[in-house]
Amino acid sequence: MTSFLKMLLFFAMAAAVAPMGTGYGADEVRLPDDATFGLAHLASLVGPENQNPFRPEQLAGLLRFVDAPKREDAIYSAAPMNGASSSYLDVDVRMSLDDLLKYTFNPRIHGSASVPASLRTAAWKRSEKSGQSLPRIWELFDPNGTPVLIRGMETVENTPDLSTGGYYRYTLFRTVILFRSGERRVVISLARQAGPSDVGKKGYILGKDEDWDYFYSGEPGLDVTGLGWVKSYMLESVGVSIYIESAPGLAGVRIVNLKWLRAGWSGLNVVRSEHIHSGLKRFALTTKQILESPRLPAVATLEEACLRISNLTEAEIREKMQAYRSVLIARTERLNGGERKSLPESFWDDGWWARMTREEMESVLVLETLKAYLGRTPEAEVRNLVSLPAAQPPRQGG
Repeated sequence: MTSFLKMLLFFAMAAAVAPMGTGYGADEVRLPDDATFGLAHLASLVGPENQNPFRPEQLAGLLRFVDAPKREDAIYSAAPMNGASSSYLDVDVRMSLDDLLKYTFNPRIHGSASVPASLRTAAWKRSEKSGQSLPRIWELFDPNGTPVLIRGMETVENTPDLSTGGYYRYTLFRTVILFRSGERRVVISLARQAGPSDVGKKGYILGKDEDWDYFYSGEPGLDVTGLGWVKSYMLESVGVSIYIESAPGLAGVRIVNLKWLRAGWSGLNVVRSEHIHSGLKRFALTTKQILESPRLPAVATLEEACLRISNLTEAEIREKMQAYRSVLIARTERLNGGERKSLPESFWDDGWWARMTREEMESVLVLETLKAYLGRTPEAEVRNLVSLPAAQPPRQGG
């Protein structure tokens, strides 16, 4: 490929993935040096080659920045890492740290339940010491304040990108750290991509993104005119998530996400800080909406719902997928004509539905159950699709 053609492709892709109205024109502000110092230490703790001891004193500058007010008109980012762009975002959630962890780090609740606009599936595959399951980390804080580290691996698949429709499946090295900063408890979740993702595939957002209706075609490429042929990959990513309680015993947690990302094709990285910021905002706002919803069911209720889904026989879950297909077709009939016509042939293909994996089918049912509880879907519409356990009072733990 000639250099000229590569340049043309770069600009075409950059224009295609630029999210409208979500970042361009905003000031990009670099994180202070003492915060970057802490991030470098955290990056040295995730991945098989990174087994350094955790030193919480090296995070002092980073945690000061986390606590500080931020400009609403700015995009915060760290220095590039191996050529990867980055972005930072924090959001406050009115919930105790214990309850937040029970909803978001619970081995009995589907991994994507608190972030359905960002993750299709998320499965903890291996822990360094405790077998296959992610432990119940809210039970692991050391009363004497000694840091606790949990290492493992996780396989995730994200939802269709807002601009390109591309979705990706990849494996992450994970390190989860529990410690105290003064009187406050802190959880840090670190992620480093374990090699390039599977090839990006064409996904479709049916209607508004906040409806959480997605179709995953399984076809390589992007859902962008002229770029349907592109074989793109997530090449490298490193993520830092911090959960820090506002004060001991109070119902308030600041959630921080910072991510470095390289993605593209033919060796080109087309990701800019604005693109990452758009994804982090999608993640953060969805999480806040769910966890602060007055209709959010109790942890035990969601655990029971996920258990019922996992216990379905193959015949039962396949029958529910036929009900889901009918529900999704009915929803597409409410789309404008252009959107409906743009759906791929696979949407109408019996074979596509027959090839759905167990993981994909369970993900659909968890998503639709959550939507029904939150009042985003009329229960009558999904009566043949989900079985809702009697709702218990929310946020009682489990």
